[in-house]
Amino acid sequence: MATNQDKSAAAQTANEEEHRAAAAGTTITVPSITGVADALEPKHLLWFGGLAVAGAIGVLEWPVVAAVGVGTYVAERFARSGRR
Repeated sequence: MATNQDKSAAAQTANEEEHRAAAAGTTITVPSITGVADALEPKHLLWFGGLAVAGAIGVLEWPVVAAVGVGTYVAERFARSGRR
């Protein structure tokens, strides 16, 4: 019959093996979304934040907030593509 000390030692050994395997060169690939950096500009954060607040406090309904937000994003992307 295994004692608590034996179980604890076995769990510690398993954790150490997992840690060694992770440190041995595990690679994590994070997907990126194009256009996110442009959306994080202060003026865009202020606009979309204000839009979200207007929806949260009930000044605008959520479908209107979504339509205005998506419309703004699409219009800005279209305008940028025309400048190139």
